[in-house]
Amino acid sequence: MIKGKSGVYALYRNDALYYVGLAKNLMGRLKAHTRDRYKGKWNRFSVYLTVHDDHTKELESLMLRVVRPRGNRQSGKFMASKNLRRELNNSIRAHDADRRARLLGGHYTRRRIRSKAAKDSRKNILSGVFDRGIQLRGWYLEWEYRAHLRKDGRISYNRKICETPSGTGKAARGRSTNGWAFWHFKRGNEWVPLRTLRR
Repeated sequence: MIKGKSGVYALYRNDALYYVGLAKNLMGRLKAHTRDRYKGKWNRFSVYLTVHDDHTKELESLMLRVVRPRGNRQSGKFMASKNLRRELNNSIRAHDADRRARLLGGHYTRRRIRSKAAKDSRKNILSGVFDRGIQLRGWYLEWEYRAHLRKDGRISYNRKICETPSGTGKAARGRSTNGWAFWHFKRGNEWVPLRTLRR
């Protein structure tokens, strides 16, 4: 059944997993392990056949990282992979900074918004400023416009999602608009412009 077949195999010593590997010819590889440095260190095996061998290396690497068999010297590598630890750490820092600004308010919130804008003004720099979505309103002549600032910092207007207040203002009025001055949010009993958040 395994002659000429490719896949991932596991070697066991009784019930304990000892080694995990991959092979394009499972039968030949298992025979080789009865003569190489693994000889006498295993007495059972299991095989996992694959239709194609395109991803067998990733399957083997995944198993090695999860179960960490004693007989494997390397942990395996993934094709086109990258370490996400730094990205995760930066994400946690950003989340903590947003939460701190939200809890303390005042100049902490303004400083946080300025910090985000300095890095990239095109991104949704209002993310994390509020712990829930809030309503926005804008007025021009006799017209009133309404939008919704989401928790992730993006703004919804007329079923369209915009990344910035100015982009939302343009979507509402059909012309370039300073969204920080145009859009207002309710603070207490009054509507104040979004620009007060970054003063």
